[in-house]
Amino acid sequence: MSDDAVSSSDKTIITEPPTDVMPAAEAPAPTIAEPYPVAPAPTPAAETPPSEPSGRGALDGKRMSLLEHLSELRTRLRNAAIALLLAMIGSFVLVERYFDWLTRPVRTGMRAALPKEAGDSLNFYAKSLTEPFWVYMKLAIIGGLIVAGPFVFWELWRFVAPGLYRKERRLAVLITVATAGCFAGGAVFAYFVLCEPAAYVLTKLLTSFPGDAHFHLAPMIMMDEVANFQMLTLAGCGLAFELPVVLSIMGWIGLISSRGLWKFNRYAIVLAVVLGGVLTPSTDPFTQCLLATPIFLLYNLSILVVWLIERGRRKRDEALDRGEPAPT
Repeated sequence: MSDDAVSSSDKTIITEPPTDVMPAAEAPAPTIAEPYPVAPAPTPAAETPPSEPSGRGALDGKRMSLLEHLSELRTRLRNAAIALLLAMIGSFVLVERYFDWLTRPVRTGMRAALPKEAGDSLNFYAKSLTEPFWVYMKLAIIGGLIVAGPFVFWELWRFVAPGLYRKERRLAVLITVATAGCFAGGAVFAYFVLCEPAAYVLTKLLTSFPGDAHFHLAPMIMMDEVANFQMLTLAGCGLAFELPVVLSIMGWIGLISSRGLWKFNRYAIVLAVVLGGVLTPSTDPFTQCLLATPIFLLYNLSILVVWLIERGRRKRDEALDRGEPAPT
């Protein structure tokens, strides 16, 4: 076979394209397994109307603006001022009876101390023409405060109470009632127990001096002086009787303790005598001792009250430590 035949047989026409030129078949996309099931999206629910405010929202709904507070305060003060003015006018109409009632213990004590021939002619004097008017005006103001005091306090309480918690309201009412009761008790004690003996002892200092040029001391008591003596005595005893309230508040805060008050008891009698001398207008030791005795007794009563407060606080702490509800 010749070379030309071999060469012609080797020349083969390739009609199939090469594999590297053919396009690759598209592979299917790999599936990715979801690790957690996906919850279906919630369908939108119908809007519900807002509920009524409660708790803090209720307090925010009841809040008042500054102008509303000022208007409320103006109304309360106006009502209190009208009540006080009406009580003062009514007291000025009855002021002569007030003066007679106020000076009765002094007149009784002086009549018992003066000689019989001078006791029936006991008089009070006025050093000026306007003195009775100002004395009566003073008594009318004080009488108006006493008569209108509960209504004035009620108006102020209606303004303050909405801003207090229930526990604070109960505590405020308790302190107010205790303060008013103790002051009234001190004034009643001074009127029925203290004033008449004090007037008797002071009048007994008036005496006669025998001899060739004998003379005697006669009282010339002014109307304003006897009224001031009585009002200061009543007010001083009323303040002295506030001792249990003051010590109880200090014990409730934690400034003092019943043990400390008991240790100070030996010095309390001296303090009571000093307070009796400061709070009474008279300077005789008899009147001071009459007032010092109830002050000392009230001090010991305060020790008992403070001990009860500490006992209640201790029981409440023990209940909280055990996880129990605190006793009221």
